This record gives sequence, C-alpha cells and structure tokens, in this order.
Amino acid sequence: MLSGCTPKDIALASCHDELLAVGDPWSCTVEAAVVGRPSSLHFDTQSRNRVAKVKLALQVAKGTLRLGYRDLTGDRQASVTPATPMALDFETRMHPDRRSFTLSFEPADGKVEGLSGTVKYSTP
Repeated sequence: MLSGCTPKDIALASCHDELLAVGDPWSCTVEAAVVGRPSSLHFDTQSRNRVAKVKLALQVAKGTLRLGYRDLTGDRQASVTPATPMALDFETRMHPDRRSFTLSFEPADGKVEGLSGTVKYSTP
C-alpha cells in the first residue's frame, strides 16, 4: 500500500533482518495509536524452512485487543489489555508459497489505544 493510503486505525509493523545470522532472524516493532478495525500483518522471510519460531510481546494503553495466530496445533486467540500485556513464544508453519506467517489484530468492545510491542522470529 502507498503510505498515503494506509488506514490510520490498524496495527503496523516495521521489520529488519539480522544480516549473516544463523536461522534468518528478524526483529519487528508493532505499533498503532488506535486499532479501530480488524487487520492482519504478514511476517516474511526468505528462508525455505517451513517452521518459524516466534517470540512476541504486546501491550495496549486502553481497550481489549484480540490477537489471532496459528501455532503448530492450529488456530489460537489471545487477549491483550492494559492489565494483561502479552508475552508469547510459539512455533508456526510458514505459508508455503509466500514464506510468511500472519498475526491478526481485532479490537474487542470498541477501539484499542496505544498498541506497542515486538515480534521476533527465526527459521532455524
């Protein structure tokens, strides 16, 4: 998407890879001033491995955020609130054609404010 066309009420990520590191590690920052509608983020890698190890930490300032993700056993959901920030480690299968995995973000009971966190992943 062009930056002028990106909605202002969804989660966004900026990522960088660690050059010449074993396992193709990536580090991403996830942020949103407001999450007002469901959205998804795709995390890509150039690795041919089919499984990624993911470590994420998320917090919100206001509201309840539903996080959707897929681990090796299937689809999962978790909630993030100001009182219950999330720290989660899991493994997920990469999409075979895109070499990526997806996290979904959905506000529960109104808008979520002040989303921040990190997603770190590698494909050992």
